[in-house]
Amino acid sequence: MERVEYGQTGIMVSRLCWGTGLMSGLRHNQTPAESAAILWRGYELGVNFWDTADGYGTHPHVKAALEGLPRDDIIVNTKTGKKDGASAAADVDRFLQEMGTDYIDTLLLHGVGTVEELEAREGALEALVRAREAGKVRAVGLSTHLSTGAIMDRCAEHPDIQVILTTVNSAGIMLENGTMAEHLPLVERCFRAGTGICLMKTLGQDRLAHIAEEAISYNLRFPYAHSVCVGVNSGPEVEFAVEVAEKVAAEQIVPLGEAAGG
Repeated sequence: MERVEYGQTGIMVSRLCWGTGLMSGLRHNQTPAESAAILWRGYELGVNFWDTADGYGTHPHVKAALEGLPRDDIIVNTKTGKKDGASAAADVDRFLQEMGTDYIDTLLLHGVGTVEELEAREGALEALVRAREAGKVRAVGLSTHLSTGAIMDRCAEHPDIQVILTTVNSAGIMLENGTMAEHLPLVERCFRAGTGICLMKTLGQDRLAHIAEEAISYNLRFPYAHSVCVGVNSGPEVEFAVEVAEKVAAEQIVPLGEAAGG
């Protein structure tokens, strides 16, 4: 599977990213070993990018999967919900221990919906930047989660926001503060500013499972994103998503570099 540079981070990510959000206590209650087998199958098929978060309870699952693969070939994204610097810094060290790794590839502020919320969490963001400078983190950013609007403009101009995880899907569901028609140009603006873009809620937390191929294809065809996060909870789901990605790749859509104007 094709890998592309994640914005201007120097990190190479696969065009698909596996979402681990529902693997553990939030829904499927899988053991770390069960989830590791799913992530290993995805790696066999070329996917090296995994998304987790403190609130998902899947750091142990990521740890189990990392133990069976070359660490330097896996990109791990996780998120903190903390607001102040001391708490965010403590999270960094705890996350490293929970996942059994010396560094986190991308670490985000989780679910920042407004400019005011970002301003209130600047202390936490500064702690993530310090962790990056210390070599504990490779790149930092935020997830806008379900939000759009002014927060996207602020991300495009903020010097410390290197990557964004943002909601995009074919049905325009689960997006707040604006419509998908209004949101997509904002995603493009961030992309063109050099920000790494990963699209989430591709299947709308299973609300689009009945049109999964269409939904995954829609996000993969959007030219202003580097990777597309798909929640997977079984080997067959991994294989299906990769098959869809291969079909889209065969269409020879506009290359990312050309879409970015270079």
